[in-house]
Amino acid sequence: MENYPVLVTGASTGIGNDITHQLAAQGTLVFATARKEADLQSLSRIDNVIPVRLDVRDPQQLAAAAEQVSRYGHGLYGLVNNAGVGDLGLCSTWTDEELVDIFNVNVFGPFRVTNAFLPMLVESRGRVVLISSQGGMISKKYYGPYTMTKHALEAYSVALRDELSDYGVQVSIVQPGGVVTNIGANSFPGMVRRFQRAQPPFKAEADAVLESFNQPPPPAPETDEESEGNRKPSPPGVVTQAVLDALFAQKPKFRYLVGTRWEGDRVIHALIEKLLDENDNPQHRYSRESLVALLTQKIEARHAGQ
Repeated sequence: MENYPVLVTGASTGIGNDITHQLAAQGTLVFATARKEADLQSLSRIDNVIPVRLDVRDPQQLAAAAEQVSRYGHGLYGLVNNAGVGDLGLCSTWTDEELVDIFNVNVFGPFRVTNAFLPMLVESRGRVVLISSQGGMISKKYYGPYTMTKHALEAYSVALRDELSDYGVQVSIVQPGGVVTNIGANSFPGMVRRFQRAQPPFKAEADAVLESFNQPPPPAPETDEESEGNRKPSPPGVVTQAVLDALFAQKPKFRYLVGTRWEGDRVIHALIEKLLDENDNPQHRYSRESLVALLTQKIEARHAGQ
């Protein structure tokens, strides 16, 4: 894999770090980005890894990173846009600055990074992988701005796929559910600040959420079945396996839904609800039989194309 250099953003911890380790272990040259000096030093001690300083919000650092990769002389085959943040809170409690920042990292970051490395990726007829979330398909209370960014990333990935396919560059988007990382701990202080600034009529609800943070964890459920109150986050490795397939499979998938069956069911059910919502208009209102026939046609067409 030494002839397939890959750049991974947000490689210091969690999913990005696991992707970096797995790629390097199989002999892939990895340009691994991080913001902090200690993380760059740690990455430098991994065989086949070249640390690259990069905050995806900083155009000057991005230009320097692109120059560093180009100067190395091995080109670039793959780009894994992994860097992201996951802040939560009532929509009414977000400031403009906070909303701009989460979009700056989760949406403008992949946009900037992809454009910066696109000439090298076109030259190698390579791959672009975007790490999104199941939140790109669903949303719920307190997750508004975060899932807004992931919905935007979904739209970007479709446009990018269609624009680059004629140039030999394949695009995939990976949609993890809950994953064991430190993203929750990193976002916790900001989440607390937002609940603290809630105003009536939302203050009582916000105060109840804040109080719940001070309560001991509930007893372990008697059942092993996953539910909203009994989440079973996946290890980062399940995301890495999807990324490796997206990078190196002869025919990579466009979407990789990653996580538990319970999490995936939420997405499938939400998409069915959206379909029914869209069908409920005077121009359509397909019957049950017509909808089933359309689904059957799509399934048969997909199987025929495999």
